[in-house]
Amino acid sequence: MSDLKVIINGSLINKRDAVLHISDLSIERAYAVFDYFKTVNGKPIFWEDNLDRFFYSAKCMRLEIEPSREELKELILQLMNANNIADSGIKLLLTGGYSNDGYSIAKPNLIITQQTQKRNEAAETNGLRLVSYEHQRQLPQVKTIDYLMGIFTQPYVKEKKADDVLYKQNGCISECPRSNIFIITKDERILTPEKNVLHGITRKHVLQIAAQEFKTETKDITVDEFYNAAEVFVTSTSKNITPIVSADEISYGSVTGTITKHLQSKLNKLIYG
Repeated sequence: MSDLKVIINGSLINKRDAVLHISDLSIERAYAVFDYFKTVNGKPIFWEDNLDRFFYSAKCMRLEIEPSREELKELILQLMNANNIADSGIKLLLTGGYSNDGYSIAKPNLIITQQTQKRNEAAETNGLRLVSYEHQRQLPQVKTIDYLMGIFTQPYVKEKKADDVLYKQNGCISECPRSNIFIITKDERILTPEKNVLHGITRKHVLQIAAQEFKTETKDITVDEFYNAAEVFVTSTSKNITPIVSADEISYGSVTGTITKHLQSKLNKLIYG
């Protein structure tokens, strides 16, 4: 959509006219934070949670968000009104600013973009395949633009005939580059890693939903526990709850597990009505 609008530092402009100077720390050193939420039928989904995390990430990275929270919400609504996309993804990006020496934090640039987002219902039904990889992200609790390892491992993922990579470190699993991971044990406990992961917004709501009917826990999950799980799924804004059918040499079955399917139904009702 060539006529899409974006907002840079409070100004609504055409996407084709949006530029950043090459001195920005996001370009020079990949120093920036972002957050991302979706709209369904023109309604922002969980955006208060995303705004909480966006301000938290900015604080952790010593970046000041100039508009207030309410002003930021007004800018988002202005962009939504201008683009008029019912089902979309909205990204908030806060950069390190135009740095004179290419290393010092400057006045941040705030960019808000919107694009059409289509739900991948095929993946939510048929599942994904994972391959594990030894890695631990820097500042994992902060949503930065650092996806170096996720992109770097793509040839490895394809070589292993998988769909995505799962990070592991010191005998424990952590997360995928763009999603959180859950396991369901054979005694129907629902577990997800607590430490060294980004606390996803969908993850938060799935834990709340699951806790109404099942025993849930956030804890270190060993690779052995992961391999011996009854069901496995990932969560994210774009993936909702998507089952995992295999990881490395382990198969979790070709049909979505009963509990995973039940949680999918609960989450879908919350998001899509």
